Amino acid sequence: MPELARRLVELIRRHRRASIAVLVLFLLAGLGLNIVLRRAADDTRIDVGQTRDQLASARVALGTARGELTATRGEEASATAQRDELRRQLTALQQQLQAVQAQLGATSQVVALQGPQIEALGRCLNGVSSALNQASVADLGAVPTFQSAQLLCAEAQSVLSGAPPG
Repeated sequence: MPELARRLVELIRRHRRASIAVLVLFLLAGLGLNIVLRRAADDTRIDVGQTRDQLASARVALGTARGELTATRGEEASATAQRDELRRQLTALQQQLQAVQAQLGATSQVVALQGPQIEALGRCLNGVSSALNQASVADLGAVPTFQSAQLLCAEAQSVLSGAPPG
């Protein structure tokens, strides 16, 4: 190694002016490269700063979106609970409706069964009413009307009891 250093020093002494020129050229190139690299570093710092600002904005937007998502999930849970409650109420109402319909059906059957009984009682009462009207004006036809009313009332009694008239 000492041999290499000695040769370099000897070469520089022989070519002193050229060596100085080369050194000045390298110095100027180094300074120029330093300036270019500093500008590039400054530009990179600016880009990094802008990127950090964009990242901060994106984080704020993400936080807002998360908040909105949480609120929306809460609204969804509330709507789901309300829907489920309404379904339970609907089921209860449907069961009540079925019970009322069954009761209506049974009542309709009773009314259908009582219809002939009511008609028979109506005929009986009409006959008695006619006989009483005739008797109140001393009409001689009151006796046969009473007898007819008696038959109608016997028929009504058999309809009410479910036994054949007789």
